Amino acid sequence: MRGQKFRSPVQRQGTVDSHTGDLAYNPGMHPFRTFACALLFLGLPWSSQAQNVRWYEVSSDNFILFTDTSEAKGRRLVTDLEQRLASFQAAFGSVPKRQFPIEVLLYKNAVDFLESAPPVVPPEMPIDEFNAAYVLKGPDRTFLVARDRSPDDIANEAGHTLGHLFLDRIILWHPFWLEEAAAEYFRMVGRNPDTKRIEREDRLSAGDILEIVPSATYRDSDPASLFKIQAYRLLRIVMEDRATELRSYINAMKLESGRDTRLSLDATRATERLSPFTDTRIPPGSVPANIQSREVLAADVSLHRGDALVAARRNIPASRWYEGNSNDARAARAIFGKMTSGGEALPQLERAAVEFPDHGLVQYHFGSIETQDARIVAKQIEALERAVKLLPWMGRAHAELARVLTIGFQAEEALLSLDRAVALEPESADRFYILRAESFMALRRFDEASKAANLALALPHAVRASTTTFNQKLVMLNERIQEIQIASERLQVDQLRESIAAEATRREPVRPPPPPPEPMRAGQIDYKYEATNAVEILKSVLPDYADPLVKVGKTGKITLQVNIGVDGVVSNATVTDSQLPEMNAATVAAVKKWTFKPLVRAGRPAAFNIKLIFQFSVN
Repeated sequence: MRGQKFRSPVQRQGTVDSHTGDLAYNPGMHPFRTFACALLFLGLPWSSQAQNVRWYEVSSDNFILFTDTSEAKGRRLVTDLEQRLASFQAAFGSVPKRQFPIEVLLYKNAVDFLESAPPVVPPEMPIDEFNAAYVLKGPDRTFLVARDRSPDDIANEAGHTLGHLFLDRIILWHPFWLEEAAAEYFRMVGRNPDTKRIEREDRLSAGDILEIVPSATYRDSDPASLFKIQAYRLLRIVMEDRATELRSYINAMKLESGRDTRLSLDATRATERLSPFTDTRIPPGSVPANIQSREVLAADVSLHRGDALVAARRNIPASRWYEGNSNDARAARAIFGKMTSGGEALPQLERAAVEFPDHGLVQYHFGSIETQDARIVAKQIEALERAVKLLPWMGRAHAELARVLTIGFQAEEALLSLDRAVALEPESADRFYILRAESFMALRRFDEASKAANLALALPHAVRASTTTFNQKLVMLNERIQEIQIASERLQVDQLRESIAAEATRREPVRPPPPPPEPMRAGQIDYKYEATNAVEILKSVLPDYADPLVKVGKTGKITLQVNIGVDGVVSNATVTDSQLPEMNAATVAAVKKWTFKPLVRAGRPAAFNIKLIFQFSVN
């Protein structure tokens, strides 16, 4: 198969990753350092900081440019970018509005430009001092940093990445071929036609182009590959032959259900057209009428330069551009604290959110710090509600509001904010769908939570390496769903039992329990005697404690005077005192059956008397 001979770093199978959209640094073009770079890293001052530098601002619907070159050069670059975008939108559809236009910094001085270049990878590689432009994604805005070159040179360096940014703002799903073709389309607007010859062994069929996915080592910042060239050419063919089908295909990519959409195309005929393809110049769009320009103070540009350095991950040099005591500078320092310290900047941003209630980005960045502190979450909800009013086109602000609303037990409201976030910034939909899954979890809508999490995993990721992170989140989410479902099922079983018991009670009231049985009582008889001589009882008989008396608990003492004959037999027994007369007769009868050891006095048997006391009690 010819695709197996294709030498570009793409493959037919593997993880489908979306494009990063970041213009990574390209170290391979000019492997040497310049004296200007050395001076840059030594931190020597340069002319851009001199007092006599004049700065200009040029603004349009989609770009805002700051330059120290000239007003005319600034206007020329913004005009070129807007014309490219107009042609791009004519081909792919309207690009939704951004909260912030793309910020362009056009530097006259090479050192200023190189200072804003992203760090090289690996770090020992030299900076490519001949690059004309970089596209940088900051925490809340996108930057185009360029040196004093022609618009065509700048677009040749950065146009491909800008094409990605604009296409990703239009569609939810990112077919690899369309990503690369549309990005090249933006770069090629107004340029001379592409005449590069593709050798037979490197040619791809139209079907292969539509199916190829990026390999793990693919870097969009590398020079135009054979795949990019052929994807672009296939796009031009489809635009000529199947314009209606292409528009339907792009519209399908905007929907959740569009992942498996395939372009309606006669692949064989398209392949036949690819080999002899002849490119034609893409005419620029019309010149926008609303481009405005003015001269500004260098101090007005400082914060923008600092923000661009933060986007380039150069925090140390960025810090010096946030000096000053203006409200904007103090607000920028608070936001910068979050970029460098993360959650530790929470107290500083909390104070800034109170101090600058009308600064949308301060409100957004304060609200975006993750915390479970109920007091802070309540303040974050207030801050983000202000942020979405101040920054209504910023999808990430709506998403952060949804996140804290879910934490604050307002998940239904959170889902509405997430719908808005996805519509505004489909390029960040993977994170938004994870937040949607969290909201569904809070509402115990587990099937919808699982569906949203799986969509988040399938959607393109801004960073290809984050696929692993999303896999881990999906596993954790499914585990939580199972735990909650098990707990919920147990609760439902308990509630069902209680319901059944309540219904049974209603239908057949529980009979009152029988009265407790009367306590069991036992009679007890104790006795003692009083005598003037030693007494030894040989036989004692107790009276029967009458049950009626025991049952009613009747007790008392009976005292008897007992006479014992010389033979030890009771000769007479008389009751002398009684608290229980009902037992007198039985007691006397029982005592008369007693026998004692005969008493001997002076060697002769003798009669004697004793006092016998009976105690009748009930236990």
